[in-house]
Amino acid sequence: MIETKTPTKKSGYFFKGIPVSPGVAIGKAFVLSGESVKIEVEQIPAKDIHKEIKRFEDALEKTREELKAATSATRSRIGSENAKIFEMHNLVLDDPVLKEETIQKIRDDKLSAEYAFYTVMQKYQNQLAAVKDEYFQMRSADLRDVKRRVIRNIQGDRTDFLQKLEGAAIIIARDLTPSDTVALDRHKILGFATDLGGKTSHSAIMARSFRVPAVVGLRHLTKYVKNNDRIILDGNEGVVYVNPDRKTLQYYQKLQKKIHEINRQLSVLKNLPARTLDGREIELAANLEFTDEVETVIEFGARGIGLYRTDYLFLARTDLPTEDEQFEEYKAVVERMRPYPVIIRTLDVGGDKNPQNINIPPEANPYLGYRAIRICLERHDVFLPQLRAILRASAYGNIKILFPMISSIKELREAKTLLEKARRELRKRKVPFSDDIEIGVMIEVPSAAIIADLISREVDFLSIGTNDLVQYLLAVDRGNERIAYLYQDLHPAVLRTIRDVVQAAHRNGTWVGVCGEMGGNPLATLILLGLGIDEISVSPIVLPEIKKIIRSVSHPESVRIAEKVLSMTTAEEIEKFMMRYMRRKFKDLIF
Repeated sequence: MIETKTPTKKSGYFFKGIPVSPGVAIGKAFVLSGESVKIEVEQIPAKDIHKEIKRFEDALEKTREELKAATSATRSRIGSENAKIFEMHNLVLDDPVLKEETIQKIRDDKLSAEYAFYTVMQKYQNQLAAVKDEYFQMRSADLRDVKRRVIRNIQGDRTDFLQKLEGAAIIIARDLTPSDTVALDRHKILGFATDLGGKTSHSAIMARSFRVPAVVGLRHLTKYVKNNDRIILDGNEGVVYVNPDRKTLQYYQKLQKKIHEINRQLSVLKNLPARTLDGREIELAANLEFTDEVETVIEFGARGIGLYRTDYLFLARTDLPTEDEQFEEYKAVVERMRPYPVIIRTLDVGGDKNPQNINIPPEANPYLGYRAIRICLERHDVFLPQLRAILRASAYGNIKILFPMISSIKELREAKTLLEKARRELRKRKVPFSDDIEIGVMIEVPSAAIIADLISREVDFLSIGTNDLVQYLLAVDRGNERIAYLYQDLHPAVLRTIRDVVQAAHRNGTWVGVCGEMGGNPLATLILLGLGIDEISVSPIVLPEIKKIIRSVSHPESVRIAEKVLSMTTAEEIEKFMMRYMRRKFKDLIF
């Protein structure tokens, strides 16, 4: 864990954003300009209309060829799942409305091909960007990417501004499109910093795939950065320094070296169990966002996947993924992780994740609305193919199924009924699957936590999703910067709720895991151990540090710590106590 009190800036600029990929990068800036194409209003004589239309159509065809090559390059570099981000680009190119509107503008207004196409695309891009929703803003970035490609091909500009990158650098951009990131040499990238974006933006996805630090949502960073400016990028805290003073630079240089040395020391723990000094073993697993990250999971020594988020299979395309497509994705992960377990969470969209292939109407409060299991129980055409795909993949390894956002026994039983229906359908088709699959429920809604004793009688395990549980317990929108200080995973109410859930489940012989960000917070590790948590699933990158903490204490010691903090009255008091304790106990780690 990186200390939160970083040096105060005395010179240069300081920006705070959203951390999406951990680590510290220090290097020169390479600034990607916003559009990277120059467009001027240009009238054409009537005799050139046919010629301009031909230039436009030729550019469309050339762009299709480029996208085909980009898809192939992405698939070979970072996996087939990330290659699907180009599906939207191809759909844009094949949209007859965009094509006809552009040709009509060339004919009626006698505009050059590039300016006609620019005005049409700009209209739709602005409409999407105006929607205050991360998914639609990402689609706006897709349009911008296609627009830039086509216009360059109309103009015959074959120079690639990304080839100007010489040596390693930190990429600074308004936003990073898929085409940008594919064109970059990953060996030259120290990190990403963008004005726009969130945890599911393309730049965040690529940063995690490249395993470099990244901060997004920096708003106005590009206005203050020039090529070759010195940059410090802290992907743990979500901060960026531009031309920092000597004190700040020296601090981060030392921190970077210390992180490298700590990671080297922690690497020796890769193949060792997460076992306390007195022999109590914890299942230490990893969270998986995208299929191609499974190699990172293995590299950092996870004993399974404690949370496989399947949402991206639905968010990355405009049509629903088929049963066969899902089966192939799940099978690939399960086979690679065998014999370790893979806990697959069923579709959890809604809230801030709105796929184009599922109609989720605008809501006043989407986090409390039509999302997750509520969608699946209504949309059997979405849920049953996924359940069948998961069951089919179970024939190739150790799968467990996890239902998200369950708030009542009724919902749980409906989900189990549909799972049984999926089993019957596969038996009828004579498709093999395992008859021994554990079923679990995410505890992230307060009502589920309160009736954990009832839920745990009907399932094999509970998985506490702390991200939403904290949000709902404390009535704090975790995406709202104005009240971010109220989002506290060490709040006494959170810790007491976790204690109650664990005790209720254990009375029924049901094991309990934690799969939210709290599991990756080193200050919470000993508390979770002391509360009786059986499994912890974290981001692969922090896994060695969590394992180090577990292997350095006895279980009775963790119980004493948990009892101590449960007697405290505020999150601040608990955090200060844990910070002091961990700094004394682990002098070779960073707190």
